[in-house]
Amino acid sequence: MHAGLPKYVHVNLRDIEDAKFKEGEEVSLESLKAKGVINPSGRERRLPLKILGEGELSKKLTLKARAFSTAAKEKLESAGCSLTLLPGRKKWVKPSVAKNLARAEEYFAKKRAAAATEAASA
Repeated sequence: MHAGLPKYVHVNLRDIEDAKFKEGEEVSLESLKAKGVINPSGRERRLPLKILGEGELSKKLTLKARAFSTAAKEKLESAGCSLTLLPGRKKWVKPSVAKNLARAEEYFAKKRAAAATEAASA
């Protein structure tokens, strides 16, 4: 049922450039709303930000978003911008399943540690 619904509020680099942010300024969902670049309403108000790579950016900015497209990430890193990837919401898991996942993680951590010590000694 939710296949066609957007998962992010998308913003292109061109839109960020047109918003006339100053050098070193922080670009986040809140700052884009304040500048009027995006005006999410309804369901979109709770969606996270995703930066897309259409356009160019001439200033060094600090960008905070939940996701970056690969093209945007390349362009921003070449422009010298600092990128902060915001954490997502954790999916709810039944407590019994969470317990089993924790056990499995502990088991595999021990196996990785044993393999690392074996590789180091060999």
